[in-house]
Amino acid sequence: MKIMSRMALVSLCVGLAALTAGVANARTPSPTATGTPMPPATATPSPPPPAVFAGTVWVDARIVGDRDLTARIGDTVCGTARPPFISPPGADAPVFGLSVPSDEVLPGCGREGAVVTFFVGGQQAPQTAVWHAGAFEGLALIIGPPFATFGGGLSYNSSRIPAGQAVVPYIKDTPCGYALIPATRDAYRGIAFSNEQELGCGVEGSQVTFKLLDAQGNVLAVAKEKGVWHAWDGVAEPQSLRLTFGSGVGITVGNTGTGDASGGEGSAWGRLSILLGFVGLTGVALGLAVRRHAMTR
Repeated sequence: MKIMSRMALVSLCVGLAALTAGVANARTPSPTATGTPMPPATATPSPPPPAVFAGTVWVDARIVGDRDLTARIGDTVCGTARPPFISPPGADAPVFGLSVPSDEVLPGCGREGAVVTFFVGGQQAPQTAVWHAGAFEGLALIIGPPFATFGGGLSYNSSRIPAGQAVVPYIKDTPCGYALIPATRDAYRGIAFSNEQELGCGVEGSQVTFKLLDAQGNVLAVAKEKGVWHAWDGVAEPQSLRLTFGSGVGITVGNTGTGDASGGEGSAWGRLSILLGFVGLTGVALGLAVRRHAMTR
């Protein structure tokens, strides 16, 4: 298990400190210009904390980080994440962070049980979330044709396969996807397209074979094991396989027991780090908002 990054931890602590200071300042009576204390003000309850969402955006079976992402409750825009999304340490893909405040902070927004919808570049994603005060949720937002995901560990002679080589999903004789992680990484995450995206590719129940290709696209070996094509819903873990290509090739793909929206334990903990850092910034903003609200009363 990886420990969250120091930057995320510091940011989280700063956010919580700012929030505490904001609330404290909101409740501390201010003296008049002559030094005479003002009558104690009625304590103003803090607004509910925002719900925070983080994860990946998929368009046509590929992760993207270059499109505006908005969260809405009803017709109200309650949060926006603008590109470029960043790839935090340990992650394999750009990750978004999006805060949705409560109705008390932004009218028309967060209420317990409200449905949050997401729009990628103006196009609505089929995935939704439910707003809960202070909730943190990981999401994979998917736009376009369905696709299947496969996961496992990858090694070449107990290390890694040479740059340029890749394990590619095939359906019959048609190449139908790509390796999400470059071939030089010591893990394998495969994406298999659907027939809707490329003719001859996956439909529910299709048999998937895995072939090792060189940099020119020539087949070096075919794995003994096979997978089954199922559309990924953005929630379930990738289908885990242990792929063996034979001792002559010197490559083994083994199940590591990991898998998530962007592929692997490193990605999950990378997303957690950036999520916690994002929460720290949210705490700063919320603390300042509470203080400003108290000053205007």
